[in-house]
Amino acid sequence: MSAAQPTVEALQRQVAALQSRVAELEQHEQGLQVFKQTIDKAPDGVVVTTITGQLTYANTAWIRMSAYADGGLGKTLSDIVVEDEREKLPMAIQQVMSQGFWRGEWNYLRADGATFPVQISAFVIRDDQGQPQAITAMVRDLSQQRQAEEERLALQEQVIDAQRAALREVSTPLIPLADDVVVMPLVGAIDSARAQQIMEVLLEGIAEYQADTVLLDISGVRVVDTQVADALLRAARAVQLLGAQIILTGISADVAQTIVHLGADMGRIMTRANLQEGLRYALEERAK
Repeated sequence: MSAAQPTVEALQRQVAALQSRVAELEQHEQGLQVFKQTIDKAPDGVVVTTITGQLTYANTAWIRMSAYADGGLGKTLSDIVVEDEREKLPMAIQQVMSQGFWRGEWNYLRADGATFPVQISAFVIRDDQGQPQAITAMVRDLSQQRQAEEERLALQEQVIDAQRAALREVSTPLIPLADDVVVMPLVGAIDSARAQQIMEVLLEGIAEYQADTVLLDISGVRVVDTQVADALLRAARAVQLLGAQIILTGISADVAQTIVHLGADMGRIMTRANLQEGLRYALEERAK
């Protein structure tokens, strides 16, 4: 046998080495396939861009949410981010390159021009020498979350409106006591919003019940300042404009002193000591 020719043992070693290398490559390929399937089945989008922001890879979730047939490969981030938010791109890319990571939210453009909100977690990929090679981003579609939040806020607003309506009925109740006679007992503090409520409920109630006499009982109102006195005067004038009479009842000694001290003109408002006296007067007037 020529010395230049390999021996059987050498050939066997070469074959064994090649078989080992093939096994390593097959194992590596299997690992890549598992990784690719994992990425493609991920519920969030996964995209890879160059360090300048050009898309080079997109998984199935991103293709689905962006509606681009190929995920927009070859496009730059500025092509798919809404115009108003493109100014944020350089800062985000700079942070990824300098700190290795960036997280934020912005709105992307679908292939049909529609927009959708996303949350992005981006990080830089480096080679063995530490040089940046690409940027990978995990993209979560926030459309359903935002829609659920909007629905929750809408429902919350409905609940608040219902609570306001219920509170309005409790804080400014208008009760029919007899034919053409209604009473509104007031309790607690009266601010500008509640004063407006009092006015609205009084006028609506007079129209609804066809009342000609309104008893406004303030025995539960402990503090009467200029605002409250003005509200009572405006309510009286509004009631009189509808052709009805207003009777103010339940004025305590402290409240009477406050009204006198404020100099409020209560001359056009009929007063009675308490609700019973006011009701008695109203019924006697109707009997005449």
